[in-house]
Amino acid sequence: MVEAVLVTIFCCMLTGAMALIYSHETRAAIRRGDIDQAFSASRKAYFLILFSLLFGLFVSITWVICVLATLYAQQGP
Repeated sequence: MVEAVLVTIFCCMLTGAMALIYSHETRAAIRRGDIDQAFSASRKAYFLILFSLLFGLFVSITWVICVLATLYAQQGP
């Protein structure tokens, strides 16, 4: 659940929020004793967290490259 909150705040809000929902669903299924449903929701949350993290890193790295390219282009010869 902590990872889902962190990627929601720092990386991608939409998929992070979906991961939060699946994390909560995992906990609820464990409390009910439904291990199959808990495993399924846990896998969905894991993949959404991973996607959010990778997407956030991609956007951040792309932004840094664009800023550096703009600064370099403004410098001129």
